Amino acid sequence: ANKHFSQKNARLYTALINMAIYFRAFLSLISRLWNILLLPVLDALVLFGGTLLIKEIWGRGMIYADGGDYPVTFLYFVIPSYVLMWLLSVFFMGGYDRPVRMSNSVKGMLAGTIIILVLYALLPERLRFSRALILLSTLWGILALPLIRLALAAFHVSWVQIGENLTKRFLVIGDKAEAKRVSELLYASYIRPTFVGWVSPDEKPGNDKSFVGNISQVVDIIRVYRINEVVFCSKSITHQVIINKMTEWKSAQVAYKIAPEDSLSIIGSNSIHTQGDLYTIDIHAVDSAANRRNKRLVDIILSLAFMVGSPVILWVMRSPTGFLSNCIKVFFGKKSWV
Repeated sequence: ANKHFSQKNARLYTALINMAIYFRAFLSLISRLWNILLLPVLDALVLFGGTLLIKEIWGRGMIYADGGDYPVTFLYFVIPSYVLMWLLSVFFMGGYDRPVRMSNSVKGMLAGTIIILVLYALLPERLRFSRALILLSTLWGILALPLIRLALAAFHVSWVQIGENLTKRFLVIGDKAEAKRVSELLYASYIRPTFVGWVSPDEKPGNDKSFVGNISQVVDIIRVYRINEVVFCSKSITHQVIINKMTEWKSAQVAYKIAPEDSLSIIGSNSIHTQGDLYTIDIHAVDSAANRRNKRLVDIILSLAFMVGSPVILWVMRSPTGFLSNCIKVFFGKKSWV
């Protein structure tokens, strides 16, 4: 800027560029927060609103038919506690993991209800209001939460998945060994494809019956086999060829993915405006998000249990101070029980 503008204009130009960069970063942050918080906030509003409505109907029709109403404590403390427990249960059941699956929200509601009922039995009489209200609110949540996800799917929100497995038909373009590896990856992922055809990267026809055709016949193969997605093996095809073919086949209206060499994932996006899909092997690795989350929950529960029982447990410990120190460190995430 200093080279092409006067000193005053250069400072103004630089300031405008910096403002644009920060504004773009701010919009990106807002977008990420929106994507993360959208579903939990919708769930919370629907659960809270539905429970309030059930409270009014059930309370006036059954509990307080002759007059009266639930105490203020129930509205400002008990119902929010119920909603929070349901949301946490949905979270720990993977209800907010991407892609979002409706079955996990139902599991979370059921798990949360069990926890609420157990805690309900331990509460003093003045805080026990109605088990029927809990059960009716649970039924509402089991119906409402999947409906929220159905509505998001109707608006083509990419991270919402209807059904446990997607049914797609794939073409894998690559040499025989690489096509086999990528096919195994697809079958091992949560996609569970109904068809995976191999296409030779060579332009000339071959005699290998493992392939449904060669790369020059892809448009016809897509039409005949009703293909949804085409996967390029980057080990067998150069990136320039991939770009050229995607441009050449744009009328086929299929999604494109790329399988990197020696990778356990397949990546790609249908549009420059979308974040894209990631197909990975569906293995329950120790460091997966769900397992790390569940392990953290176990650590917290055990730490609390050990600290509550410490007056008794410390008598059998060789190093009581070290035991308490470990409990505190595990509770705050510095260490983990093994």
